[in-house]
Amino acid sequence: MKQNRFLAAVFALAIAGAISYQLSATGFTTNAIFAGFQGPIKTTVTGGSSSTPIVPSAKVDTSKKPAPKVSNAQIKFNEEVHEFGKIEQNSLATTNFVISNTGTDTLEVFSAQPSCGCTAAFPGKKRIAPGDTSQLKITFDPHNKAEGDVTKTITVTSNSKVDAQKMLRIHGVIYKSKLAHKETMHLDGLFQGNCASCHVEKGKGELGAKLYEADCAICHGSKADNKPGPDIADDLMMNHTPKQLKEVIAEGRVNTNMPAFHLKNKGPLNDEEIASLVDYMGAFKKNMVREKQMKASTTGSNTGTGGTMNK
Repeated sequence: MKQNRFLAAVFALAIAGAISYQLSATGFTTNAIFAGFQGPIKTTVTGGSSSTPIVPSAKVDTSKKPAPKVSNAQIKFNEEVHEFGKIEQNSLATTNFVISNTGTDTLEVFSAQPSCGCTAAFPGKKRIAPGDTSQLKITFDPHNKAEGDVTKTITVTSNSKVDAQKMLRIHGVIYKSKLAHKETMHLDGLFQGNCASCHVEKGKGELGAKLYEADCAICHGSKADNKPGPDIADDLMMNHTPKQLKEVIAEGRVNTNMPAFHLKNKGPLNDEEIASLVDYMGAFKKNMVREKQMKASTTGSNTGTGGTMNK
């Protein structure tokens, strides 16, 4: 009985050796052990003294994908700045910009965004065929605006190959109307209707610097940016005392672009919000003074060094 088991074991080893020899002859070896086999068979390619696992190669897409098509639409306007001339305070100024497509693809007009709520833009056709035209209607409401120059912008965004974002301007000179404000500009004006979207809504819930950016910076800034009010860094602003700033913000200035912002004057700001603006402008002033002093100190130090070197 023991002899039979021995012979069976020898026979099994012989068969295993034969299989291993056959696989080696074809360039493959197997690490599987017939007795007590666990897990998948690991198959390797032999070559010399080392073996490399067979890894199925990833399929590489050698076909060239076409590059995205560049639009050959080209936007053109009959004018980029429209002059209204004189505009009465309580009238409505209207003009039409003509948009032409001088390209070879369809021109798509995505948006026309005015810089202020008192200006509205009404695009005509959103898709303009090559050689075709459309109109962009613009209205400007000068209700309760102060006398003098006014400039507003409209940014037109399209798929044009050149000037995909084009800024148009409207300009005029507002003159006083008998029906316009007699005191300050808070009555039925800046804080109502379309103007409220710029002068009220953006500043809700804000204080200090963020409130200034929302409610004040829309009018106060550089003349190059067509801002009607003085910049925060101008001497006109910096020379005001905190008490004066509080009064100007709360009560406004008669017949100017500065309205009365306090709630008691039908404005949007309470005492806390006005106080936060005064504090912010005071801190801004201190920083300005500090920077000027540091600059003067640095300049004086450099001059002294230069003088020593020249001796």
